[in-house]
Amino acid sequence: MCKSSLNKQVELLGKEFDTTKSGKCFVIDYKNSSNVLVAFYEPLCFVKTTYSLLRRGKVKNPLMPHLLGVGLFGIGKYGGKKDNKVYRLWSNMLVRAYDHKFHKKQESYKDVTVCKEWLNFQNFAEWYYSQKHFNTKDDKGRSYQLDKDILIKGNKIYSPETCCFVPHEINSLLLLRKRVRGKYPIGVSYSKQNHKFDMCLTHLGQKLSRSFHDTPEEAFQAYKEAKELCIKEVANKWKDKIDDKVYQSLLNYEVSIED
Repeated sequence: MCKSSLNKQVELLGKEFDTTKSGKCFVIDYKNSSNVLVAFYEPLCFVKTTYSLLRRGKVKNPLMPHLLGVGLFGIGKYGGKKDNKVYRLWSNMLVRAYDHKFHKKQESYKDVTVCKEWLNFQNFAEWYYSQKHFNTKDDKGRSYQLDKDILIKGNKIYSPETCCFVPHEINSLLLLRKRVRGKYPIGVSYSKQNHKFDMCLTHLGQKLSRSFHDTPEEAFQAYKEAKELCIKEVANKWKDKIDDKVYQSLLNYEVSIED
């Protein structure tokens, strides 16, 4: 160590610095201006940084929640440029669960949470890269989507046990859109022209089935049968390109009048 670095080390060892987002830290080792080791008080954490970042208060405690007050970066191997995609996916997941502004637009996410393990980005990234279809694309070049309620219908928790990656066609097939449904069961509306209850099943913008019935219950039953058949057909279409547990969940999926 050169004389100037030695003098700087003597000057800085034990000195406290304020940070903009992570409270106070103090220097516990100084090699040179590009290699400074600091410790945060709470949560206790050791971080290697530069003197420039330290002086400007830009050092961050990776164990302190920084995203929506719940998500923390964590300590681990993930976080480089190659991990930008998984970081965006993690961030968007937390937004859906904990951003009140988002909930005003998407009320169905108000009761959604993320398991404690996944509040740490490192843990989510580890799971992400362990999944067979984390980087798979569909026939239109779209990345598979993270889904939380195909394996467990009605699930409200993002977790390793409940989530999977599926193509857009499957994800969109099971969207419930209760907000725009109206007073009749899913797939049912009233036709003033025919004075009947209209059952209409569409998929990817195409009308697959339509019929008219005397009661909303009869119309729903027709919709249920058509929808479950459609789900099985889509499952078989993607059988070799989705996890077996996803395939089995689709085969067993039941449309409910409460959907």
